[in-house]
Amino acid sequence: MMSIYTLLLYIHILSAILSIGPLFVVLPIVKKMRVASHAEMPPYIEVFKGAITIVKHSGHVLVASGILLMWHAGYHWSTSWIVLTFLVLLASIVFLARAFKPTLRTFNTPAYDQQKFASLLHKKAWMYILLLLIMLWLMVAKPVLW
Repeated sequence: MMSIYTLLLYIHILSAILSIGPLFVVLPIVKKMRVASHAEMPPYIEVFKGAITIVKHSGHVLVASGILLMWHAGYHWSTSWIVLTFLVLLASIVFLARAFKPTLRTFNTPAYDQQKFASLLHKKAWMYILLLLIMLWLMVAKPVLW
């Protein structure tokens, strides 16, 4: 029989995969956006938005399951890797809120420039991937820094 901890850990790992995986899927889509005709762009944009929605909602599950794992395992909020993970988490929340929507909203407006649009989405996707990889490292390595 599976323990509660094992179930929570499984949910946490699955949500981590769903929080970062779609970002790697959108990278080839952004590459196609660079050369797509204007008429081809809307489906690419919708896939991009869908991927970000998956990332965002699995992030909610990731945080909730992480807190439950912390509680179940007896970790303290002052543990260095937990403090740093939450600081990076806060930075990623702010980043995600500001990273993609403003760029995506420029489509079909006078401010839209296809090359700049694709470049910004590419750059911001990699920046967000980096933030998530830092959090992943903190959760896996659990470094004791103080």
